[in-house]
Amino acid sequence: MPKAPLRILIVAVLCTLSLIGLVVRESMARASGTEVLLAMEAVDPRSLLSGHFVIVGLREELTEGGFPCSTQYADAEWLGLAPNGRTVAAAPVFSLVAESTSSRGAEGAPGSVAVRGVYTCAPPQPPTSDFAGAPGWIDLDLGINRFHINQTEAERIDQMLREQTSGEEQRIFAIVSIGEDGRARLKGLMIDGERLELNWL
Repeated sequence: MPKAPLRILIVAVLCTLSLIGLVVRESMARASGTEVLLAMEAVDPRSLLSGHFVIVGLREELTEGGFPCSTQYADAEWLGLAPNGRTVAAAPVFSLVAESTSSRGAEGAPGSVAVRGVYTCAPPQPPTSDFAGAPGWIDLDLGINRFHINQTEAERIDQMLREQTSGEEQRIFAIVSIGEDGRARLKGLMIDGERLELNWL
C-alpha cells in the first residue's frame, strides 16, 4: 500500500483534476448555451467577507402589454424568456413572457427560451394625493447572483446602476447563457454596449 504522504498526494492530484474538469465542463456549457441579455437594477456590490463583487439583480419594470403581474405559482419551475424588441450592441434584450411546470410550456413565444428559475413581481402603484405613484417590476431568480470583480470596477458599476432612473434607457445588463439543461450561467455584464466577461480559462 502507498505510504501516507503518497496517498495524500494522490488524493490532492485527483481533487485538482476533478476541479479542473468541472471548470472545463462549465465553461463549455456556458459557451454553447443560448445567450440572452437581462436588465439589471442596483444592489450593494460589497461584502467584507466575500471580497468585491457586483450582485446581479435581475429586475425590470413592468410595461403595458407585457407579462401580467399575477400570483406566482408555487410549482412553476420553468420561465419563458423572449426578445422584447430592444437590442444592445446588436444583442437582443429578453424579458419574462411565460411560466410553467415544464420546459415545453415555457417555450410558447417565438424566439423564446426556457430557463429554470422563479420570479417575484409587484404591480404598479397608482398616484394618490400624497404619493406620486411607482411603476411595477419583476425580479428574476435564475440561480446567478454575483459577478466578482475588483473594488474599483464594482464601485463604478454600482454607481452607474444607482444613477438609472425609471423611464430612462438602462445601461447595464447581465449576459446570461442558458444551456440545454435549462440552467442559467452568467457570462458577464454589458455596460454601455461594451462586454465585460468572465474569463476562467
